[in-house]
Amino acid sequence: MTTDEPDYFLFIGDVDSESATTKLRSSGATYHKKLLSSKPENWARIVTMITSPHCRGVLVVLRRNDYEAMCRPEYEEASRALLDALADRSHAVLVHEAVFLTDEQRAAHDVPADERSRENVFPLGLSDEDRALFESMREEWEDPFRAISDATRERVNAMLRDRQLNVFPYRTNVERSIIASGFLEDNERHLLFRFYVPSGRLYAQEADALLGLFREWLGQTGHSRVRQEGYSTAAGQVFEFFSGDGQPEGGLSRYFEDFSSFLGDCVATPAAAAAQLIANGVAEDAAAIIVSRYATRARRLSLDLKQRREERMLSLKHELENIVLEVDGLTSRNVEAVLDEMLPPPAAIGIIEGPRMNPSHSLTVNNFNPQFINEVTGSVVQNIAGTVNLGAEAKQLLELIATFGGHERAQLETAVHELEDGGARGAERVAARGRLKRFLADLGNRGLGVGLNILQKYVEHKIGVT
Repeated sequence: MTTDEPDYFLFIGDVDSESATTKLRSSGATYHKKLLSSKPENWARIVTMITSPHCRGVLVVLRRNDYEAMCRPEYEEASRALLDALADRSHAVLVHEAVFLTDEQRAAHDVPADERSRENVFPLGLSDEDRALFESMREEWEDPFRAISDATRERVNAMLRDRQLNVFPYRTNVERSIIASGFLEDNERHLLFRFYVPSGRLYAQEADALLGLFREWLGQTGHSRVRQEGYSTAAGQVFEFFSGDGQPEGGLSRYFEDFSSFLGDCVATPAAAAAQLIANGVAEDAAAIIVSRYATRARRLSLDLKQRREERMLSLKHELENIVLEVDGLTSRNVEAVLDEMLPPPAAIGIIEGPRMNPSHSLTVNNFNPQFINEVTGSVVQNIAGTVNLGAEAKQLLELIATFGGHERAQLETAVHELEDGGARGAERVAARGRLKRFLADLGNRGLGVGLNILQKYVEHKIGVT
């Protein structure tokens, strides 16, 4: 590849829907298409294209024959290289439910075992080389959704899971097209993160003020191309951050940690805060003015957070007084101790992290009745998180995410709220459903969680896609 090659998107498999390609053509973006129905040598060329600095993102559709190829000895090395390359590049992997889910999981979604999505499996817009390869393997493509062995499914799904790839199971062409188009739009605009704050969540009112300060700080420290967008619904607010320079090293979370430290320095050690700004090219006089202004706003925000926390603490304490009366040996002081442990701190990080799902071990050792801890935890978490009005299935799903979500917890929690919020953008609700399907399927495959069938049915029927 030449050094003057333009940046491009890479489509792997039959993923170039009309809506996706139209979106790219209208913006003037370049895209290439490759197929996995080819020899390992071609997979190596695909890996080279993924790892190229000109590759802006990759959309992949994996079919039954791709899963089977990945389990063949001659493709073992190429498969590892391909998936490893995807892990280091912005990507989305779309897999039909008939391939990704087990029969039991599909039954939980109310999908008849013999139902198949009849798609056009002959891709359009192929190069002569790819068309010849496709024709040579056409027999394998005549029924792309015929039964796949459990061993093959489990092996490839584990490979995807181990690399923490962004997998979206889909059922229909429409669903696949919506998810692919949404990914391309977010990628073109360099989405850094999307964060949903329910209107009833503790510190929800302060989130807008804090993130506004964060955006201003980014501009003051040389990151002016990071911009904030979003929208509000009756149920909550969605915050979005985009960057004109692509994904920053360490992610936006690194910036937020630095910002939180800067706010603290503005109040506690103004000279250190000013030195940070000067190091980023701000004039000394201007730095002093900026630090003074941030210190004032930080104190105001800190006071607002402190008062909001005290108000919620008092409200919860009153709600829990009946439990105190019913459990021998408990006092109001016991309730206050548990609430103080569970409520996030009145600080910038507390706005982002939400409630502490599990009180520390010290609260349960020779101190409090386990009955009290169990009864209090659920209601307090729902109150703090703003999920009191959610249905039982959504609450159970959030509990599973808190326990097993790991690095994806924030993304998965946002997905639940988007799925529940009828005012959220339709495309994002469809992608949220796919993300949650994959999460529940992974839990089931690992034998984790309980009541997954009910939750799988809930996720499937929450919104309709035709």
